[in-house]
Amino acid sequence: MPKFKYRIISSLLIFIIIFPVLTTLVIPISCSATSNDKQTDESKSSFLKGILLILLSIFINKYQSQKEETPDDKIGEQPLIEESHEITGFYVNWLTQNASSYQSLQENGNSMDIVSPFWYTANPDGSIESRYGGHQYEVASLAQKHNLKLIPLINNNQQNNMILIEPKTRKKTITNIINLVNKHNYAGVNIDFEFLPSWTRNSYTNFIKELSQKLKQYNKMLVISVFPKIDVPINLQGAYDYSALIPHVDRIVMMTYDHHWSTGPSGPVAPINWVEKNIKYALEYIPQHKLLLGIANYGYDWGQNQIGEDMGTKKVLKVATKRDAEILWHDEYKVPHFNYHDINGLEHEVWFENSYSLEHKLDLVNKYNLKGIAIWRLGNARKRFWDIIDKKL
Repeated sequence: MPKFKYRIISSLLIFIIIFPVLTTLVIPISCSATSNDKQTDESKSSFLKGILLILLSIFINKYQSQKEETPDDKIGEQPLIEESHEITGFYVNWLTQNASSYQSLQENGNSMDIVSPFWYTANPDGSIESRYGGHQYEVASLAQKHNLKLIPLINNNQQNNMILIEPKTRKKTITNIINLVNKHNYAGVNIDFEFLPSWTRNSYTNFIKELSQKLKQYNKMLVISVFPKIDVPINLQGAYDYSALIPHVDRIVMMTYDHHWSTGPSGPVAPINWVEKNIKYALEYIPQHKLLLGIANYGYDWGQNQIGEDMGTKKVLKVATKRDAEILWHDEYKVPHFNYHDINGLEHEVWFENSYSLEHKLDLVNKYNLKGIAIWRLGNARKRFWDIIDKKL
């Protein structure tokens, strides 16, 4: 029986006991009064009756106000429960010496929540092509062992945008994605469509909207990877309408890396001030609980008058050791870098991300209470990288 019912019953019992006592005080006075004292006794009787009514009023008000509290009544009193951060690791099938995604998944699966393998490309005709061997059953089994959601990445053919602008092709693409998800029982998909012309903005949004509607029918997640907006060329980020996309997706991965890339001038891959500016901008449109911060664990080695070579952090550190280079720390950008000369005497400039720059990125995740991070890619990082993630997230 609810507590408030016990209180009502107890109050009634008290009233039953008190009421006869009060009435015995009132009635005898009224009956024994002489004609000379009648006026005085009536005033006493009225006084006692007034006390009785006041007591009754107190009991009624007290126990009406003490109704049973519902969960809704206590919402404001509940302590805030901080949600755990979500860690996504991008997986690749290709083999790079000492940079195996599979080995990293084996060793660090318990530190992640989602594994997102780059297995598919959406072609201009609406078909879905397997990449680098496509679906790997041993990866799916390992993900299941670590209780990870398996959400494959699907990128686009960057030479043709028919899957966005032509309705029949768009519908065919979506149907093929749904069939693929159901065939392998994926938890969802990550749509990583890049280098979209800005004029495809509405078409891309419609594609995501229609895909989302279909995925929801099967209770599957939709994640999209997008370029950040601040200090990023319009031809890279113009097609992403954050505010229009957000109602249709479960997560947005903001790829806060490649601020400097292989074909451009040398410089930091993910300087902390640039990353924070983009977080602030994104949060004007994207709820915190849907935003994953893109985390790099690689860098570029720019030779003199040469295109930069993409290197995982492990390889970068090997180059520094081999060339006896002094690794420096850029205090403004919060990233490491170094210079060296190759066997031909040409100077090289290297900027990269490591576990120390990661610490500053994760501080931003906590500062702005973001949902989590998405790491490109599994296999590039040393053990301390994952230790920092476990410590800070």
